[in-house]
Amino acid sequence: MTVDLERAAPAAPPAPPRRESRIWLVATAVTAVTVLLIVYPLGRTVLGVFGIGADSTVGRIGEVLTSGETWRLALNTVIAVSVGSVVALMIGAVFAWINERTDARMGFAARMLPLMPMFVPSIASAIGWVFLASPKAGVLNGWLRDVGGWFGLEMVEGPLNIYSWPGLIFAYVLFLTPYAYLTISSGLQSLDPALEEASRDAGAGALATFRRITLPSLRPALGASVLVTVTMGVAIFSIPLVIGTPADIDVLPVRIVHMMTHSYPGDIGGALGLSLLVVAAVGGCWLVQRRMLAANAHATITGRSSAEAAVTLGRWKWVARSAMLLFLLLTSVLPLAGLVLVSLQGFWSAEVRWGHLTFDNYRYLVDNELVWAGLRNSLVLAVVCASVAMAVGVLVTLVLARRRGRVASTVDAIVKVPSTLTHIVVALSFIVAFAGPPFDLAGTYLLLAMAYVVLYVPQATFYATAAYHQVGPQLSEASAVSGAGDGTTVRRILLPLMAPGLIAGWSLVFVLMTGDITASSMLAGTHTPVVGFVILDMWTAAGYPKLAALGVLMTLVSSAVVLLVMTLRDKLLVVR
Repeated sequence: MTVDLERAAPAAPPAPPRRESRIWLVATAVTAVTVLLIVYPLGRTVLGVFGIGADSTVGRIGEVLTSGETWRLALNTVIAVSVGSVVALMIGAVFAWINERTDARMGFAARMLPLMPMFVPSIASAIGWVFLASPKAGVLNGWLRDVGGWFGLEMVEGPLNIYSWPGLIFAYVLFLTPYAYLTISSGLQSLDPALEEASRDAGAGALATFRRITLPSLRPALGASVLVTVTMGVAIFSIPLVIGTPADIDVLPVRIVHMMTHSYPGDIGGALGLSLLVVAAVGGCWLVQRRMLAANAHATITGRSSAEAAVTLGRWKWVARSAMLLFLLLTSVLPLAGLVLVSLQGFWSAEVRWGHLTFDNYRYLVDNELVWAGLRNSLVLAVVCASVAMAVGVLVTLVLARRRGRVASTVDAIVKVPSTLTHIVVALSFIVAFAGPPFDLAGTYLLLAMAYVVLYVPQATFYATAAYHQVGPQLSEASAVSGAGDGTTVRRILLPLMAPGLIAGWSLVFVLMTGDITASSMLAGTHTPVVGFVILDMWTAAGYPKLAALGVLMTLVSSAVVLLVMTLRDKLLVVR
């Protein structure tokens, strides 16, 4: 008989339930408030669309949707946005391929060139091109007519006409290309270049490799690019206002804003009716993206870097680089030069009288209390709201990284909802939910601040998530094993290492908030002016040179803040 003398070890006592630390309680609370600020206004708006509750606007919505004028606006919007998006996607894809796959790249400068237009407020760029290419008074047109006169060509106006369908689409392309480039470039960075090189080594040409290898693998990035460009295209208000309205090309965003700002009380039902068409367009693009993702199940395996597998362009290298420099000239240098020239004149004219340049328009801005109030309010709101948005993005990222499951996925989807809608829809939902009783926040800074944070918290979350995953969970786990608390880990490990990515995200969010026109024009008031509101007021009441001076001032202030912040980021990278 065999007796087992080895006794079983006593069972370990059950571990005490884990107690949430203060940082995670704060992060959870902030995430819950953010979700509420998104769901509540959009929910009230949806209920009103379906005729439920005191906000019911179903009758007016039906009247607007059955109007022939509405469908003319929709057709104009589809033409401008679709053509502009297609051309922007083509240009963005070419620039992304040049910078990620060829020897024509110029390092950091090449990656920044296609993104430079994002740091120039869209309304400043649009006004700059009006001053350059207006048929009669455009500065560039004046110079071209002078050159034509040397060859016996007499022209009364033109040859360029920004007030036309080609001019409007041209402006859309310049505005949308950076967004297409950013998405496609990210897709190429995650695609192993060795696959394309293997295709070329097997005898396939560059075109065949692009069609059979690169393009199918880029379907997710292309789908995301389509969604981003269309969403930004149907949301932009400044370009069609400044260029489309004088050309008698009316589009949905301009009409929606006019319904809310050119009548008292605002025509909320009519604006919501037109906004439904905007949501339908974005929803259609979202379905296209989903289908492209479903048809493209593949895994990306890291191989050699793109620098080792770069395509040699030979003599075409400088052609590619020149194309990127030309894009920078068209999107940033020329419109800013047009603004500067007009701002230094007493009146807008195609002929620049170099001996009569003056700073009187800038003195007018200094002496105008409304202008300074708008600029000051925009800067303060942008600094505060960009900081709040980035803080919210970090806290939401920490919560989503710690918690898994259906609830976390739902929260993640809700936080990103504002990025799939247009600013018009979000601004309208805030007016419906908070402008009237019981909150009565119409025309207040609090309403503007809440809307800014909700509008741009998706972008902040994108940057915070990327910065968090760049650090990885290993350092946090090592900190926990060494006995550090959650708050200490976040404060001493995560935030310092995430700082460069968070600073870059803050810079972009700051620029977008400073140059916001759509939400600002609908939510601001005479007692709470911001730059967007002031620009629209000056567009109708003040002279063009004064408006140009304000555009120059906006660009300089935004660029100075961004350069200062990016310098701080570079110093942090050096320290690391």
